[in-house]
This record gives sequence, structure tokens and C-alpha cells, in this order.
Amino acid sequence: MDWVEFVFLGIGTYFDIKDRELPVKYFIFFGIVGIGMNIVWRYQSFQEVLIGSCIGGMFLAIGWITKEAIGYGDGWGLVILGILKGWQKLIPVVFGAFFFGGIYSLWRLIGLKTSRYETIPFYPFLLAASVGVSLL
Repeated sequence: MDWVEFVFLGIGTYFDIKDRELPVKYFIFFGIVGIGMNIVWRYQSFQEVLIGSCIGGMFLAIGWITKEAIGYGDGWGLVILGILKGWQKLIPVVFGAFFFGGIYSLWRLIGLKTSRYETIPFYPFLLAASVGVSLL
């Protein structure tokens, strides 16, 4: 199952770095794939998928409340990851992505002296954290 997640995050990383925007078709496709794989192979329970996607939904709500301080694409990506991974594997990925993203942001602020209002793509950090969690 990890390979589907890595393909999802790899494509998302490409679009996030290149355009800073992710196509809706991308989310629909991988959402259907994730739900279908869970139905066919039953590798996680319905509750795990539901809670995992609700965690992503919380990030969508945070994005709406903060006027996209966390982008909607990031929130939708976490919804899809919740479907693909379930909540128990999603939480360490989210923490790892924020950790890596925080270190990178500090480096840009202090080392490169960039503006704190400059946005950075989040999918590369999700990909790195996901690979790290899968290797553990």
C-alpha cells in the first residue's frame, strides 16, 4: 500500500513545487483509489479510514479559519492520506512533516533571510515524513 501513497505524494510534490496548486482531478482519482483499495483488500477498518480522513478535514477547517495559512490542497492531501494510511499511521507523518517543514522554514528565515510571509510547498515534507515512517 505504501507505493500508492508514495505515488500520490510524489505527484503532489511535483505540482506543489511547480505550480503551488494541485489539480482537483488528482484528489478525486487518489480518493477513489484509496477507498476502492480499502473495500477490496480490507487492510484497515472503516473507523481507521474515517478518523484518518477527519484529521485531514481538521486541517481543511484550519485552512478556512486562517484564510489559507495552511492551504486547502494540503488539507485535501491529508484527507487522502488518512484514507490511504488510516489515522494511526497518519499522525506520525503529520508530526514529521511539520518538524521537517519547521526546520526548513527556520533555515530560510535565518540563513537566507527570506520573508516570514513567503509560502513553502508542504508536499515534499509529507513525502519525506511518509518515507521515514515507512522505514521505521
